[in-house]
Amino acid sequence: MTGFSLPLRRPFPSRSIFRCALALAPLAALFWPACASAAAPAFPLHTSGQYIVDSNGVRVHLNAFNWYGSEGEDFVVEGLQAQPLTSIVATIKGLGFNAVRLLWSNQMVESNPVVGNYALTANPSLEGEHALTIFDTVVNALGSAGIMVILDNHMSNAGWCCSTTDNNELWYNSSYPEANWIADWQTMAQRYQSNPWVIGVDLRNEPRSPATWGGAASTDWHAAAERGGNAVLAIDPNLLIFVEGVNYAGNLSGVASLPVQLNVPNQLVYEAHDYGFWYSSLNGYSGWYNAIEPNWGYLVNGSNPQPLWIGEFGTCNSADTCDSSSSDSDLGFWFNAMTSFVRDYGVDWSYWAINGTTETGNAGGFGTVEGYGALNITWNGSALASLTSRLQSMMAPGSANFSMIPGGMALALSPGGSGSTTVAIVPENGFTGTVNLSCTVTPPTGAIDTPTCSVPSTETVSSTTFVNASVMITTTGTMQVRNAPVSNPRSHPSRRTGGAILACIGLLIGSLARRGRKSLQLFLLVLLVAFPLAACGSGGAGGTTTTTTGGTSAGNYVVTVTGTASGLSAVTTQIVVTVN
Repeated sequence: MTGFSLPLRRPFPSRSIFRCALALAPLAALFWPACASAAAPAFPLHTSGQYIVDSNGVRVHLNAFNWYGSEGEDFVVEGLQAQPLTSIVATIKGLGFNAVRLLWSNQMVESNPVVGNYALTANPSLEGEHALTIFDTVVNALGSAGIMVILDNHMSNAGWCCSTTDNNELWYNSSYPEANWIADWQTMAQRYQSNPWVIGVDLRNEPRSPATWGGAASTDWHAAAERGGNAVLAIDPNLLIFVEGVNYAGNLSGVASLPVQLNVPNQLVYEAHDYGFWYSSLNGYSGWYNAIEPNWGYLVNGSNPQPLWIGEFGTCNSADTCDSSSSDSDLGFWFNAMTSFVRDYGVDWSYWAINGTTETGNAGGFGTVEGYGALNITWNGSALASLTSRLQSMMAPGSANFSMIPGGMALALSPGGSGSTTVAIVPENGFTGTVNLSCTVTPPTGAIDTPTCSVPSTETVSSTTFVNASVMITTTGTMQVRNAPVSNPRSHPSRRTGGAILACIGLLIGSLARRGRKSLQLFLLVLLVAFPLAACGSGGAGGTTTTTTGGTSAGNYVVTVTGTASGLSAVTTQIVVTVN
């Protein structure tokens, strides 16, 4: 573009300026995160303590995304059929991401096939090119936009990952033995050695059964990672080496007793993966926290913190409950816990996945919607605004704050019953201090005897460890009421019968009184019988009745817990209470 000038005689009128501002506002909103991001790091990178830093010792926080496709049967990143490469990269950069985990397979490197034109329809200049050439083009486009690249050996045979029967469980198989795996890594390290934006290598995706950490040489991923990492560092000692745990990268417990030792110090980063569908029930934030603690959480919050990257985690993109929910039956409950943990400890991460559409061999096949994608199906914007917003909240350290996560399980009570649950107060960005708590209950329409709630007036957060606050909910029980009889003295037959009996008694008194002592005795006998009859006969509608009244109505009640701290905006969370 050569630029332009405006005629001096016809300056923009104010109305035109206003219209231009309105037109440019959406673009400004899209690209503002990129403009506001930190300057490019000073390469090369290394680790210092538990963090990745640049050559000046400045922390580099990886806010990354996974971009898949090149590891699969299409041999190219997805999306190039929908948008020009530069447009996709600009959209990603505009959302605020600063790094990418870019997948490849040994088959792609060794066979380097020509990519099918069906996968490149929005990028005709790439049609007819080989897989590695297009891969180079993608890497260069990302680097030119200031996006760092971590190369990920995702598969041996090209295809969709992952299972324990896909012949890609280990870092090698019969078609691509370990020697090939190492040689291919050296090829990739050599290929991008001169590109400073390629900052690291993820040696192997999700080693899984029969992979072990230690043990027999044929399954010992720990020893293989040392061999592979050192082979890469022999080519380029400036690359970060990312080593995943076993059991789909969910278990790094072996590091405690058997850490990875590389020939070049300060280049090792451990990598964990975590997904909501791995858990059947979380039992609140503390349940998830306790589950990840022995596997990889201790590497972050233990006595000897290590550099850790969460290389994969993702959630659905079909509803707001995908990224935030008070019920642990929704993925949003786990996602809320995960993202709060990341903000609490400042962990580096990579979201699965940026893809708006899927690849050949996956679920619906090439070009169908990616249900976990951050981008929409046309690859030109967000798939779910709330998901994008939550990811952006993790991208850079903000001001000290806290989040509140409910217990997760819906509370079910009967009228007259009570129960308790918890709300976890999770500190973020170094928050410490006193949190003031209150709660309210919102009933369904028409409900009576709304439950009451109570919380501690304050809780104190003194470290990065979360604090559980108890929430008590109490309902009102039903009452048994005895009803007084109601009758009409003029019309009720029992009232008339009682009156007749009493009249008869009166006549007997007058008659028997004149007949002497024996007659008086007979009168008393009659009286014993007649009086109860008269009383019953005059007792209205046949006696008292009992009915049930009051009590908390059946339905769903929403308990809102609010936390406030000095100088911060109020934080709320909700708990659903079902009264049966």
